[in-house]
Amino acid sequence: MPDRAPGPPGDRWFGHLRAFRHDVLGLLTGAARDHGDIVRFRVGPLVTHLVNHPEHVSHVLQARARVYDKQTRSTAAIAAICAESLLTATGPAWESRRRLIQPSFHRARLAHLAGTMTDCIDARLARWRPGTVLDVASEMMGVTFAIVGRTVLGADVSGDAPAVESEVGRLLAHVFERWGQPLPVPRWLPTPSNRRFARDLAAVDRVVARIIAEHRADASRDSLLSMLMAARDAETGAAFTDAELRHETLTMLLAGHETTASAVAWTFALLAQHPDAEARVSAEVRSVLGGRRPALDDLVKLTATTSAIQEAMRLYPPIWAIERRAVHDDEIGGFAIPAGSSVIVSPFVLHRHPAFWREADRFDPARFDGVKAPPAYLPFGAGPRYCIGHEFAMLEARLIVARVLQRFRLELAPGHVVAPLPSLTLRLRHGLRMAPHAH
Repeated sequence: MPDRAPGPPGDRWFGHLRAFRHDVLGLLTGAARDHGDIVRFRVGPLVTHLVNHPEHVSHVLQARARVYDKQTRSTAAIAAICAESLLTATGPAWESRRRLIQPSFHRARLAHLAGTMTDCIDARLARWRPGTVLDVASEMMGVTFAIVGRTVLGADVSGDAPAVESEVGRLLAHVFERWGQPLPVPRWLPTPSNRRFARDLAAVDRVVARIIAEHRADASRDSLLSMLMAARDAETGAAFTDAELRHETLTMLLAGHETTASAVAWTFALLAQHPDAEARVSAEVRSVLGGRRPALDDLVKLTATTSAIQEAMRLYPPIWAIERRAVHDDEIGGFAIPAGSSVIVSPFVLHRHPAFWREADRFDPARFDGVKAPPAYLPFGAGPRYCIGHEFAMLEARLIVARVLQRFRLELAPGHVVAPLPSLTLRLRHGLRMAPHAH
């Protein structure tokens, strides 16, 4: 019989619940350092394991993916927002959705969107005033929301952006809070938190419903949503129902702007703290683009820019934890994984593993120059559920970073503290107060 995995000491009754809720990044990072690549935790009555080696990650997310499903507490919490969608569905339901949605993210289709993305970026940057301190994290949320609106949803959502940013932030914080509760309060109880969640979700739903109705009324719209409306499953002939369109639209709205905005904001934060790296990227942008708008063909030449984004996502991956549930008893690395327990893959922790990363805590974009990312790098996940929008996200991120650095040098506001805030994505705890200075 395999051994039980080691783990840090915890409370007799609540295990590691307190540490999980108050400093989950510190808990996971310290446990991996002190106890190895498979660590057992107990969060109240729940048993979970951190797996922190590329071979173990591959075992869970690829080789034995059917043994580790998404019937997890985190998925259940997210489903409160977007119900059954590509993000939360499992089994045949997920496979059908993947077949329907995949063509919408074809590389040739994405190339068509680059100009629209740049228009959205330029519209946002036109509001910036050199020397005026602004919250760049919020600005990136705004620009990526506009991009998702125009390219994915085929709508001008600029008027909705400030409210939706706040509402989405509260929705995700609520979901993360419930994930950390062994016995979350039933949703039907009218607690202040549940009532606020319902109000925020209803407000976002109204935006989604309006966009879908506009598409129904105007069949000429050209967007990923219009492609979904026309999509038919090649195997079954099924199309999306209105309810399913709502779920997928909301998923794309949430996932399509929150994660990229976080990645780009962290890129700017790290570049501002490392002037040599910032100078390298800015020099490349000026050399490749001069003062003109970036074209799609330019992006392959922006190698230092791409490396900086990749390194930012190594240190601060937007999706910092991936959870799965063991359907059957299993064994990883000689340790028992009981059926019903959960397994966490944390890109945040794995991206700092000293066996795979030299000076793992140092921001060094050059580590990605001209090399294929190693197996210990998974900002977009791995296996069958590898992020369907990864090329969309990288196209968007490179365009934003290049266009900003063409026009501005970003300087951190005096005294501003850069620190991570783990929610469902890895946000900046205090926002990102910076002053743009014209080149």
